[in-house]
Amino acid sequence: MAHMDGLIEKLKRQQLMVAVRTETPGDAYNAAMACIEGGTRFIEITFSVPEADNVIKQLCKDKRAFIGAGTVLGVADAKKALKAGASYIVSPNFDEKVVQFTKKEGALSIPGACTPTEIYRAYKAGGDIIKLFPFIEIGGLNFLKALRGPLPFVSYMLCGGATLDNLSGYLAADAAAILIGAAIVRRDLVAAGDWNSITKLAESFAKKVEEYAEAKA
Repeated sequence: MAHMDGLIEKLKRQQLMVAVRTETPGDAYNAAMACIEGGTRFIEITFSVPEADNVIKQLCKDKRAFIGAGTVLGVADAKKALKAGASYIVSPNFDEKVVQFTKKEGALSIPGACTPTEIYRAYKAGGDIIKLFPFIEIGGLNFLKALRGPLPFVSYMLCGGATLDNLSGYLAADAAAILIGAAIVRRDLVAAGDWNSITKLAESFAKKVEEYAEAKA
């Protein structure tokens, strides 16, 4: 468990997790490596990527980053992801069996939820961090503010709507993490194989987090 607490602390410091969702395993690997080069330390490979577990296995060889699995909808995929070396399991929904299995295996559980009832149930079931999804559609930062009245003890990950321009507002919300997808792993850049531009985007986001942390200190 100490290992997991350490991982949560690191995530809270880093703030950013990048979700990589591409059509091919090769693109997922290249996009993830581009993000790591740009200073991103938490990379989630979604299970919508073909052979996602193999991509996770390859990426786990790079000790600069913590690799997890996303869009995990059932225990079978959670099993595959953890066997490949994933440190955390992220889902768009809350499935008690997935949370319980993840915890039993000693990995970090990040289920998705979007109503106070779901959020509390996911938390009670053992979710370490609750992913608010889809964040903008359920009310964004105002929704988070309202939630924290009755549920201040839950750690939240904000999933959706964060861009370079509004990132400081997200950082000010002081959530456990901010999940970024297409704002860094842009579809057009993936299609063009322009990994350098993805690295530069990852760098810009990481720099924003650093600057915010320095200004706060």
